[in-house]
Amino acid sequence: MGAMRDWPTTLVPLILLAASVAGAVLLTAIVPQAYAPSTAWFFVPLALLLGGGRWLLGGLPRQSGAARVTFWATTAVTVPLVLLNPVFGLVAFFGYVDSARQLKGIEALAGLGATAVVCAIAQTGGVSSPLFTPWVLALFFLINVAIAGSMARLDKARQDRADGLERINAELVESQRRNEALQAELVAQARDTGVAEERARLAREIHDTVAQDLVGIIAQLGAVSGLDDLAERERRLAVVDETARKALAEVRRSVQALSSPRLDEADLPAALADLLTGWRGDGGHARLIVDGDPRPSANDPVILRIAQEALSNARRHANAANVQVELGYEPGHVRVTIADDGAGFSPATAPHGVGLPGMRGRAEEADGELTVDSEPGRGTIITATLPGRWR
Repeated sequence: MGAMRDWPTTLVPLILLAASVAGAVLLTAIVPQAYAPSTAWFFVPLALLLGGGRWLLGGLPRQSGAARVTFWATTAVTVPLVLLNPVFGLVAFFGYVDSARQLKGIEALAGLGATAVVCAIAQTGGVSSPLFTPWVLALFFLINVAIAGSMARLDKARQDRADGLERINAELVESQRRNEALQAELVAQARDTGVAEERARLAREIHDTVAQDLVGIIAQLGAVSGLDDLAERERRLAVVDETARKALAEVRRSVQALSSPRLDEADLPAALADLLTGWRGDGGHARLIVDGDPRPSANDPVILRIAQEALSNARRHANAANVQVELGYEPGHVRVTIADDGAGFSPATAPHGVGLPGMRGRAEEADGELTVDSEPGRGTIITATLPGRWR
């Protein structure tokens, strides 16, 4: 497959070649005694060969075998043109550029030397010129060698810079690929960690509620089997029935927690509204207040889980009849406040299992804070303030 064509080095020599043909024909007409008009018949076919070679060379991969062969072929065609008329030295000069780009090592030096010889012949005026002598030709050859060396160094420096930029670009692309892979891995780890935390939380809740109720049921049933007193048996069976219903309610709440609103289906205010709809379904009144302009935040999942835990605690532990959730958007952070009219408690002596450590841990992991204002018999107000981290 061909390389991307370098249009300047393709078109400029072709334009100069056309100008050289016109100049050479004009020169044979002006100075026929030095440049025979009969030589003009060779200009066009040789120029077409040289133009075709140069066009082909501009589309070949650099330093490929085909490019090297084409370079020497164009040089071989340039020599008779320069010998016929020195005006074609304008095109021969591009041999310096081609040698540096298409050849390497000893072959590149040979290409520069061959171009210097062709240019020196043109600069002396060709074989018909009185300046075409060994000494003058040698002088022009040395001058051209100096020019060729300078051009080769400049082109090598330019190529080194281009190669360096290409290498840096490749390293940046590879670094970006590694970063994307690392980010995907971190997201997967965070998701797995979140799933593990939720499983641990549900396991604790089931152990503290349903499992304890089932132990109580088993104990009551074991005691009933040995009782002869009908009234005591009825009382114990009533306790079993109440405990079983309580365990069933806890299981339903756990299932509801697992199927809580997801933020990939709704924004945070809508997800909180769905939570409160479920809370009302168990009996009670709930209200949502949104203060400010809602904006998606990277901490929305944390806020939703804190609100979910607080509402669950208000129902399960505080026996609240009314709750109010206030969501506030401020320039640098998001604030959620969950207030209930339940039994309340003393934060300093909060019993294990009410979920406060989990809520506080979620807030702190998100670089936020959580405060609790509660007293026995006066309800509870939980406020979580987290950085905005707007999306």
